[in-house]
Amino acid sequence: MCSMIVTVTFVCTLIITPAIANDICTANALPRVPECQEQLQLFQLGVRTKMPWAVKMFDASASLEPGFTFGHNFWLGNSEICSAVSRQTHVQISTYLRHQMKPELLTEVAPFNVDFRVLYLRHNSSWQVDAAVIAFASRLHVGLCLPSACTAHEVQQLVQAYLSTDLNAANEFYEMNLQYDYAKDLKLKSTTFRRTSFYLTCFFLATTIALTVAASLLRKSQDLYKANARPHKSELNLNITSFIACFDFDANWLHVFAPAKAEHTFTALNGLRFGSAICVTVYHYLMFLFHGTRNKVTLYNYQAYVGNVDIFVDIFFTISGFLQAFNHFRNVKLLAVIRQNSLKQNFKLMGLHLFHRYLRLAPLYFLTIGLSDFGSKLLDDISVFHIEHKVYANCEKYWWRNVLLIQNFFDHNDMCGLWTWSLACDMQFSILATVLLFLYVKHPKRTKLCLAALTGTSIAYTYTFGLKLNFDQTIEATFTFLTEIYTHPFARILAYMCGGIAGWYFVVQKPTEWHFTKQIKHFFDYLVALVFFGCIFMPTNHNFSVFTSTTILLLERFIFTATSCILILSNAHGRMRWFFRFFETIFFQKFNRVAYAMFLINPIVVFALPGFSRSNLYANPLSLFAEFIGLLVILVLLSTLLTLLFDIPYQNLSRLLIQYQMRKKVD
Repeated sequence: MCSMIVTVTFVCTLIITPAIANDICTANALPRVPECQEQLQLFQLGVRTKMPWAVKMFDASASLEPGFTFGHNFWLGNSEICSAVSRQTHVQISTYLRHQMKPELLTEVAPFNVDFRVLYLRHNSSWQVDAAVIAFASRLHVGLCLPSACTAHEVQQLVQAYLSTDLNAANEFYEMNLQYDYAKDLKLKSTTFRRTSFYLTCFFLATTIALTVAASLLRKSQDLYKANARPHKSELNLNITSFIACFDFDANWLHVFAPAKAEHTFTALNGLRFGSAICVTVYHYLMFLFHGTRNKVTLYNYQAYVGNVDIFVDIFFTISGFLQAFNHFRNVKLLAVIRQNSLKQNFKLMGLHLFHRYLRLAPLYFLTIGLSDFGSKLLDDISVFHIEHKVYANCEKYWWRNVLLIQNFFDHNDMCGLWTWSLACDMQFSILATVLLFLYVKHPKRTKLCLAALTGTSIAYTYTFGLKLNFDQTIEATFTFLTEIYTHPFARILAYMCGGIAGWYFVVQKPTEWHFTKQIKHFFDYLVALVFFGCIFMPTNHNFSVFTSTTILLLERFIFTATSCILILSNAHGRMRWFFRFFETIFFQKFNRVAYAMFLINPIVVFALPGFSRSNLYANPLSLFAEFIGLLVILVLLSTLLTLLFDIPYQNLSRLLIQYQMRKKVD
């Protein structure tokens, strides 16, 4: 009964009660529009006489729903019923069976067109849990089925007039102090398809598809076989045929799913990286569901206990640092060239290395940024949910930061694609590591001093901002201070350096033989694995002081990185087979090469789940698990396609350029 009263109060005060509309029009609060006012009066009369179309229109509009105190701000109504107000609904039912319903519910339509609109009202009620997370914004979503003749300005004036009265029971009971923010008509905007990102993305897609088709056609000709899609033959020349051959879909498919070579491939690390990408996807899945979930507190707790988000991502930096150092120090020819080169020549060589790394990362990365910009604007137009972090607005202003991969130096609220911070960190660490690795060849002592200085700087940085910001290890604090504690390179550089040291140790130093019994070795193996997973799943305790919490954060990062390095070295020496056998399975090995694409694209796909929904979601473990399995299948398939079209071809092009440069030197 109370819900019905609130529904009548909220909807009928705006639409049914003509007195308010007449009073507003009479007072010149909005221009007199006879058509809009007339249709509102027709609706009032239809509800009083219980005309089927008016009952549907009333039923399609919002009503107070339970759960406000725990973050349920979605009073969305029903857009499908609103669509049935102005057009007949076709339902396959038998005319020979008895039905209790009124047949007019399916056939009778309103004498005017209607639109479903969502109003967004701000509140400052203290009767709602307000965790400092972006999706806990204090904004009500109110869906209304309104006559199409009523303009946005008229609706705004009516809402503001309604909010100025004391007729809203929920407003008074929860002390909301509601204020009109804005409204959506959930229709596509032509300006969305005139964005620069849309044109560039379409051009990039069309060009890549055209090159892929051309490569498939050329593959059948003798010229392609002479040039060869794989730039590894000595007779290779840089020409248009060899360039097009880089996009050969069939050859790239074989390359992606080729079995790993036994020598220096660290197959378990490949599997560990893909498995870690799945874990990151789980976290993104829980985070982006916030926008459309009505039991936010429950989902918030799921996210708080799913794992230690502050340290888990360090596994990627540790692996990257290890592989870069490993590949550098095992390349004897490169080390000899560095020793012989002058400073100017080494700078050119470093620039060449970084150019090829950027070339391999940039195409798929730029495609993701373009899709994020266009897709976020599209969702902002048609989604019933308010999108707090507007990616497209940030991309318009700060796209150049992403191009330079320096976005993580700035406020995370201004990032164009928040999840790309780790890619920026990885590129920055790669640049720094390249300089240090080149320096080590000629000046090992100076390099060690630089590493010690960077370690001290990272520790001092973490303590400085941890104490300044009162960091207490809660997930709320992590979200609030994401820029300083989570995404800044000085907060993450320890993991990359530790991985690099492990790679250097594996190549340069001789393995140390520890004379322990077999039982003691197994004990230490199990202990390392236990500490590794313990760091990931250890629950946070926010009952400590700020200094203690910051110290624990540093210790967790160091211990997690150290155990990760021990695991990597154990894998390199063939130990702990029981642990790595799982990551060496066919599934992890086959899809390892799509991990980069899955990392980039998963937030876009995940965010589309609530974004395209017309109703709020209820998070429970079983439905979340089932939905995530389906999401993972979609992501793997989509990532495979993107890898084949936008990642492998440019890796081929990078190899082609390297081979061409080497051939020129030989000639």
